[in-house]
This record gives sequence, structure tokens and C-alpha cells, in this order.
Amino acid sequence: MAKSVRKKGSPKVSKILTSPFSIYWSKTNYIILALGVVLSVLGYYFLSIKPWNSTASLYLAPIILILVYLVFFPLSILIKKKETTEQESK
Repeated sequence: MAKSVRKKGSPKVSKILTSPFSIYWSKTNYIILALGVVLSVLGYYFLSIKPWNSTASLYLAPIILILVYLVFFPLSILIKKKETTEQESK
């Protein structure tokens, strides 16, 4: 059996892990994503309104859902956070 040897000079260093999204996402991205989720829920609500051939169910809901899936969700992912330089921070 092998003995485990512990080095006396190496203290444990705790690392603080940051979210990988904090590098890319800013507050604007989260706001656009939240707006997309709210509009998505609203679109599906309009889609479920009875009767099935109502104006909200046939015209309004698909327009809202298409906007959410083709504009808001991709926009929330693709907008990049502005890089701060030393000149701007002074």
C-alpha cells in the first residue's frame, strides 16, 4: 500500500468561478431575452383563445411568435457587450 504524501508548503487555494455568460452577456441581452419570453407567452396565449378562427388566434398570435423567434431571441444572443478601454474609463 502506498502512503499519501502531503506537501506542507502548498496551501489550498480556493478559486472563485465566474459565470461564462458574464463575459458575453450584458444587461441589454437579458432585457431583450426577457421581453422575448414575455411576448412568446403572450403569443401562445393569443393562439389558445377560443374560437379558433378569431382574429387574435389567426393573425395576431402568429405575427407575435414569428417576431419573437426570428428577431428577439437571435437579437438577445447576437448583441455583443461593448468593450471598455482604458481611455473610456478615464
